[in-house]
Amino acid sequence: MKKFLSALMIAASAMTFAQQTEQNKKCDLPKDYQEPKPDKKIQSWIKRFGAVTIEDLRKHIALDNDCEEKDVIFLRIVEQKVNGLYSVCVKGREMKYKRLGNAFMRNEEKTIFDPSVN
Repeated sequence: MKKFLSALMIAASAMTFAQQTEQNKKCDLPKDYQEPKPDKKIQSWIKRFGAVTIEDLRKHIALDNDCEEKDVIFLRIVEQKVNGLYSVCVKGREMKYKRLGNAFMRNEEKTIFDPSVN
């Protein structure tokens, strides 16, 4: 029984450590890093129909994390007309955001459209 409890404690502490390192990801970018450019066709479609753009997302992330817009650096942009996924570096931390129509949110947040939400 002692061996089982010891193994359980080691496994639990390893899982906790793994989750903490995943949440506190650091992004070390080179000095000459250039942000990826969003697709101009999709951005023009988004503007035409009144949805939010990349610059709106940059403002949203800056407000959400209490920093300036220049501290928000896009690492990856995957967009479609209705939704998008964005990896960003905010004050040295990597974060993920998603866009559903006109709404931006962190990628960890659940919506009523997620299949896991009842």
